[in-house]
Amino acid sequence: MTDVWEQVPLFSTQKIRRRSLLERALMTGVSLISVGTTLQSCTTDTGLTGSSLNFANWASAETATRSNIDKALQAFETQNHVQVNNIGMPFDDVLNQLTAMTNAGIPPDVMELSGNWPHVLGGTGALADLSQFASQDWRKDAFRNSFEAGTYKGTLYAVPFSITPHGFWYNKKLMTNAGLDATKPPRTIGELNQAMEMLREALPADAYPLGIDISKTEYALIGFWPWIWTFGGNPMVDDGKGNVAINWADDGTVAAFQWLQDIVKKRWTPNGQAIKAERDLMAFEKLVFKLDGPYLTGIMGDSNPDVFGSVEKVNASFGVTTTPLGPGVSQPVTCADIHNLGMSQLAQNKALAWKLIDFLTTSRDVILSFLIPEGGVLPHLSFNTDTQLYAKYYSDNISRSFITDIIRTMRPPAFGIHYSTATMAVVTALQEIANGAQVKPRLRKLTDEVKAIYRS
Repeated sequence: MTDVWEQVPLFSTQKIRRRSLLERALMTGVSLISVGTTLQSCTTDTGLTGSSLNFANWASAETATRSNIDKALQAFETQNHVQVNNIGMPFDDVLNQLTAMTNAGIPPDVMELSGNWPHVLGGTGALADLSQFASQDWRKDAFRNSFEAGTYKGTLYAVPFSITPHGFWYNKKLMTNAGLDATKPPRTIGELNQAMEMLREALPADAYPLGIDISKTEYALIGFWPWIWTFGGNPMVDDGKGNVAINWADDGTVAAFQWLQDIVKKRWTPNGQAIKAERDLMAFEKLVFKLDGPYLTGIMGDSNPDVFGSVEKVNASFGVTTTPLGPGVSQPVTCADIHNLGMSQLAQNKALAWKLIDFLTTSRDVILSFLIPEGGVLPHLSFNTDTQLYAKYYSDNISRSFITDIIRTMRPPAFGIHYSTATMAVVTALQEIANGAQVKPRLRKLTDEVKAIYRS
């Protein structure tokens, strides 16, 4: 691994030295170093004669995944005689950095995206339309709504990279200890409430029946969308053309927020916890139920390796199923929280950029060295189920539940240019309601706040 701050290709045919890069970044307000962004080449050979690409992602900024993504990119470099400059960004600052780099005229060619990011960047003209590149064969071999998660106003701005929606996790041992049948996790909100009441009586004071992210982060809303929909709420509806109908005070949404307030009062869920803290509680068996992605297996193994250091150990203690059904709701639902790949509209060599995207989603090198160890489900459905391909890596009960039951229930929320700003208003109301604010009046106020954001 060699540091390429001394010579960083910005586009396919242009190279710029470190001093020039920093000068341009400072002139345009981009501060890559201050947020921990790292640029590095994935090859030890700096004499490659082919073109070069810049790939921005958060995997390279995280210790647990850095070496795996590096191995995958090295394989691409070797096979294609190109240099990939690997730009690692902290997850929480990816959108800000991509926006700043695009505004500065130095966008990465290919970028790892998540949640609302494809819609913000695509809606402001920063991303290329990938419709001409993504084959119909792949679309037919994709999980339901995985391409929709990267589509805005009918244009495909990002393709699926790793499928990671939240399923309903449950600790079988803690359920059994409380007198519950661990082979029958709650299937409805009524059953969930009954189970949580029993668990609250049985658990110590520092443990909780259910984890719900009640932090002031955009990701908190990703975790709460399934509960809103489960109660029949639909407070933001996109017509497919970017027009969003907004009513945060509809009956189902009010019921979901009232339920949240009630379970906080009853100490059925900890108040103010972000998802990382909840995952730690889960890993140390202080939390029974939680909505989370398939990667939770690896996260718990990293947090508590003595107890959950293998897939087998996690499966022995935990199960996962679909979100419990709410009143009047006939099908379970979860949020399409996936990782995507997008291409800059300014990429000089779009054919080469797509070649990298195709490699990242189909190559055995990437799948075995990065995607499977990362813990997500592969973006081609058949790759997960074909015994001649990678089905053996997804043969445990938790993985099979995600592939056969949970992923098909995912749907994207009304992502768009204003969504992230609106989210901060929503999670502020989420916190206030969790702390006792009157539910319906606060949600009426939230409706006005969000409408004002979308009018701006």
